[in-house]
Amino acid sequence: MRKSVCSVLITVSSVGLILSLWACASTGSGGKKTPDRTLPQYSQQGWKNVKIVGGGMIPGIIFNTAKQGVAYVRTDMGGAYRWNPENESWIPLTDFAGIEDYGRLGIASIATDPVEPNRVIIASGTYTNSWDATASQMLVSEDYGDTFKRIDMPFKMGGNMPGRGVGERLAIDPNNNKVVYFGSFGNGLWRSRDYGNTWEEVKSFPAKGNVYDYDFTYYVDQTFKHFHGIMWVIFDPASGSSGEGSKNIYVGVADTRNTIYESNDAGATWHPLEGQPAVIFNEQEHGHLVENCPCNKYYPIRGIYSPDGSLITAWNAGFGPYSSSFQGGAIWKYTFATKKWEDISLPKHDFDPSHKTSDRGVGCVSVDWQNPQNMIAVTLNEWWPDEVIYRSTNGGKTWDPIWFLDGWPDRVNKYSLDISMAPWLNWGEQKELPEQSPKLGWCIACIVIDPFNPNVMMYGTGATIYGSKNLTEWEKGKRIKIEVMAEGIEECAILDLVSPTEGPQLISAMGDIGGFVHTNLNRAPNMIVNPKINGVNSVDYAANKPSYMIRMGGDEEWTPDGNVEVSKLGISSDSGRTWKPAEKYLAGAQAGWSGVVAVSADAKVIVWSPENMPPHWSNNEGKTWTACAGLPAKTKVVSDRVNLSKFYGIAIDSKTAYMSTDAGKTFTVMNSSFVKGDLTKCNFKAAVGMEGHLWLAGGEAGLYHSMDGGKTWTQYPDFDNVPIIGLGKAAPGADYQALYTNAKLRGKWGIYRSDDKGATWIRINDDMHQFGAADTAITGDPRVYGRVFLATNGRGIQYRDLE
Repeated sequence: MRKSVCSVLITVSSVGLILSLWACASTGSGGKKTPDRTLPQYSQQGWKNVKIVGGGMIPGIIFNTAKQGVAYVRTDMGGAYRWNPENESWIPLTDFAGIEDYGRLGIASIATDPVEPNRVIIASGTYTNSWDATASQMLVSEDYGDTFKRIDMPFKMGGNMPGRGVGERLAIDPNNNKVVYFGSFGNGLWRSRDYGNTWEEVKSFPAKGNVYDYDFTYYVDQTFKHFHGIMWVIFDPASGSSGEGSKNIYVGVADTRNTIYESNDAGATWHPLEGQPAVIFNEQEHGHLVENCPCNKYYPIRGIYSPDGSLITAWNAGFGPYSSSFQGGAIWKYTFATKKWEDISLPKHDFDPSHKTSDRGVGCVSVDWQNPQNMIAVTLNEWWPDEVIYRSTNGGKTWDPIWFLDGWPDRVNKYSLDISMAPWLNWGEQKELPEQSPKLGWCIACIVIDPFNPNVMMYGTGATIYGSKNLTEWEKGKRIKIEVMAEGIEECAILDLVSPTEGPQLISAMGDIGGFVHTNLNRAPNMIVNPKINGVNSVDYAANKPSYMIRMGGDEEWTPDGNVEVSKLGISSDSGRTWKPAEKYLAGAQAGWSGVVAVSADAKVIVWSPENMPPHWSNNEGKTWTACAGLPAKTKVVSDRVNLSKFYGIAIDSKTAYMSTDAGKTFTVMNSSFVKGDLTKCNFKAAVGMEGHLWLAGGEAGLYHSMDGGKTWTQYPDFDNVPIIGLGKAAPGADYQALYTNAKLRGKWGIYRSDDKGATWIRINDDMHQFGAADTAITGDPRVYGRVFLATNGRGIQYRDLE
């Protein structure tokens, strides 16, 4: 693959003719070996992230053991990153994935070459279910991930499926780096003999793994089985010589019969590893199903090689990311030379007798390559009061917790925690002891010690990367400093964006962490509370009173009957500095990531349009809600940005345009025949400063514009798919707002801008910067011409200015 910097000017004539002028400059070349060159510095060529810092799960952190400073991160839906030691930040590597191949952003495993550090292999594929129809791929790079060769694989991978923190599934033979193994999700063990460029199944391997998850959140029907399959592969370097390959190979399998297999002839034959731990239990207690029973009590979800000549395995009753450590687990060490097993498990639970087992479930374990007697391990999910990191300086014979209770509920911490880089990580909460905010984390599936620097530790949580640069102070009786080490990683799923005409630069709606008000695009804000809404789907501001803002979404609330999903509305009258809940929430409104809200230009009326019921209006900030007469459910609603009394609606099912002239009380049909195709994916906007000017991005149905409040519409030709539309400040000399979209125009996906009301379009991204499934929202900045904000599903908020 070659990098190209391209500009495209596409002119749309009145008869639909498109003329294209391409100017491309190519740089770099794929496949060229540069093992000794300086680590590259990646340029995003104009695109940057609005800073949130993190925002999603980090299932894996992988250090190279041959070259200092080479490390990679895999995320579950935000792609892969490489460490930049110059400024201690992470560089995105997979932004080339676009809407049609967004599955490349779910990373199932990464292997960094222990012989030629320039090579990295990435197993990419987000879902094993039907959500992603594209083939999973191996991404093979010879230049630290600057460019990739993409190899289709004959099975699906689950980078964002249950069990995504096990690993690593990919492994490169340190004695013959042409040989690469991959453990699949129920499709057997696979091997490459040419650096990952071609693959074959290892037919002699006796197990594919018969344990599957039944978290139906991910399943389109209850007959679907997500098999955890083969979880990790480890080589014994002492069993071979350079160029000849390793004879002894170890493989961890999610299986009811044997969980660890061994080969002593370079993968020709396999047998269960002698003496491996196994305990019988009833499978229904631990949150996963098996093809038959009896089965293992705990599974070796993580396997690592220790330079003292051993295999160290982390065991858990579940596979993560949400299974509780209270269900139990262990740490076992197998020494290659002696063929002996040693139980080096964490201390038992001692402060909550309600747990079914006193064994501690482990998320991951790591060793110090400078002194393998020094180890670190962490619980996967204890949830309450906090996770626990453990330190051992005697090879696991004893473990020291990073915090402990000194009489209930007093807590003694052997660490400090700095979240100044991402202050939202405290969730805007104050906890009662022994719980604290911020927590050490949750869903901790990976923890690593830098193989070249025993002071440096990193671990991934469900929201960020934490780390320390003074780890060895621990054994000296001093507190270590833990801090956010996720600079450069942006993993949020963005659902809506608005850039107001005054006040903050951007308001966002997000899944999981709600969204933010950004007054500074280069600084992560605090989390919005009162109300706290974990999943915000829609935001708006009053055009004539921009300090008035609203946000709507769904959140869980605890009740005596269990968790209940509640749809909530938040209101700010001071540009997002403070918020308050609506007087009442709309009863019966569907919670979750659906529905829209709109506020009138004078901030006096709010219209709330849920997915499951007709829209309602309120002129008293939610004290009362009244159904909008004439408007059906599943309607996209916007307010006119000039006329105080006008709202507009697009009914998705009937493809009908509506208008209200009495501030949302009643709506009248304006046009029911203009849309050509289904509105399964659409985005509806009103232009600033132009009464009655509406834009509808109708997905595969095309792009439409109305200048009379929806009575008549003009369709713009040559759009194959246009899921989103946004508006920003007009170009110098222009009398209409600039338009922005991420669309497929004459067969080519791209991010486009128009300065002449859609007559011509210029592409403002290149093929290396597509950002996955970026099809939920886009907006220009009404104060800065050329600035555009793009919502992505796993790569945060992208933006760029004119260069």
